[in-house]
Amino acid sequence: MNEDQKIIELKKKINNDDFRRQEKEIKEQRRQQKLEAKFKAAAPKKKKRKLNIINFLFTVFVLYFAYTAFTQYQMLNDLNSAIGEKQMEKAEIEKEVLELKKDVEKMNDKEALLELVEKIARNQYKMVKPNETIYIDKNKNDNKLIQGIGFEKDMEN
Repeated sequence: MNEDQKIIELKKKINNDDFRRQEKEIKEQRRQQKLEAKFKAAAPKKKKRKLNIINFLFTVFVLYFAYTAFTQYQMLNDLNSAIGEKQMEKAEIEKEVLELKKDVEKMNDKEALLELVEKIARNQYKMVKPNETIYIDKNKNDNKLIQGIGFEKDMEN
């Protein structure tokens, strides 16, 4: 049995050496696969660069879009403010038109026409009735404007 045990031990050693050799081969194959995987992983890096270029172009497009939208928003605000100003001018002109229509209606009535002519002569041409004296206190008008009571129209007339 002693010899049988020696034979078994020798077989175990041989099997153990075969096992280790196979283990080394498997490790070598795994190492080769890892190297191949690294080389294969190098190829997708180019794809990542392409993705980076695409991301860059997308970012540029988004920034351009944002800039365009902002400038158009500013233009719309400017146009809306201009429209508001024109509407105010229109309202003022409509008031003047109503006053002129009233003046035209007064022209049909002789008494109203005389009053209108007198009003225009006094205000625009600074005319006075015979034997009438006008006193203008310039300090009084200035004081009203300084105090905030009067209007600039008072100074013009």
